[in-house]
Amino acid sequence: MTIQRAVPKTVRSSGKNQAPVEQRVGIVGLGLMGQGIAACLLANGHDVMGFDSDPSKHAATVRHAATALAELKRQKLIDVESYKGWRPRLHAASSLADLAGCSLVIECVREDLELKRSIFAELDALVPRRTIIASNTSSLPISLLQEGRVAPGRYIGMHWGEPAQIMRYLEIIPGKQTSKATLRACLRFGISCGKEPAVLKQDIRGFLSNRLMYAMLREACHLVESGIADVETVDQSFRNDIGWWALLAGPFRWMDLTGIPAYAAVMEGLLPELSTGTDVPAMMQRMVKRKALGVANQKGFYPYTKASAAQWEKDWVQFTYDMRKLAERYTPKS
Repeated sequence: MTIQRAVPKTVRSSGKNQAPVEQRVGIVGLGLMGQGIAACLLANGHDVMGFDSDPSKHAATVRHAATALAELKRQKLIDVESYKGWRPRLHAASSLADLAGCSLVIECVREDLELKRSIFAELDALVPRRTIIASNTSSLPISLLQEGRVAPGRYIGMHWGEPAQIMRYLEIIPGKQTSKATLRACLRFGISCGKEPAVLKQDIRGFLSNRLMYAMLREACHLVESGIADVETVDQSFRNDIGWWALLAGPFRWMDLTGIPAYAAVMEGLLPELSTGTDVPAMMQRMVKRKALGVANQKGFYPYTKASAAQWEKDWVQFTYDMRKLAERYTPKS
């Protein structure tokens, strides 16, 4: 499986070099991801029509966007004029029918196949066939989501990262029936939002980044559960090795930089020793039983106070800005 890479434009500012045509984009589901995507779209000049079954989520989206765009301005990633003009472009939808005027609708509800399919069935009946419908699923095969749909060629996966208004990450995943026109339109749209889209050639559960990440998470849990190292030491090792080079180079570039034959030699002896477990690791199951959400409720693999959790969240946002600037410095020009 291979990907296409597109070099993105930076976050748009007003003037002669603005990205092309702004769009009205619908967002279904205004949780953390939906709010972040809304902020990203507003920062890049698009109109947003947001819908959530909980009406209070619209007010939360307004607050989130206000904070996010103010920070983008402070970081000099959008200009003052772009910042001033965002509020009239954020609209509250009272029902899915209000999304009929959108050229693109992005679904951002929880990872529930039947819930997503029920929303798509409603959208089929409410929006024109020319409207592209994208799912922000993080793992579900797009081909499953487009089965039985009206005009299945317009359905596609767009997997965003969080914080969406800062990260350059975006995966675009065609299902078996996705049209080439839909794929091209979503690639252009992603670039207009300041992303460096990774476009998959075919549909697969988990896509690219999650397949790589969950293989790592499984091995990390295995090392702790086997008594090889504790949580802190695994994190320390990862940050000071993989975390040191991963923004500059992906796994294949890293092998190019550091010598391919050595990796083949290590694979021969090491791969048979890696975890191949298919059950959720016991330590993860224990966390779920404890209702641990991490910094969100100060229960996780590490101890948190309310203040320390808030500091980690603040540091995460600033780190993401720092990494964005570093990534732009080292992005290949061709």
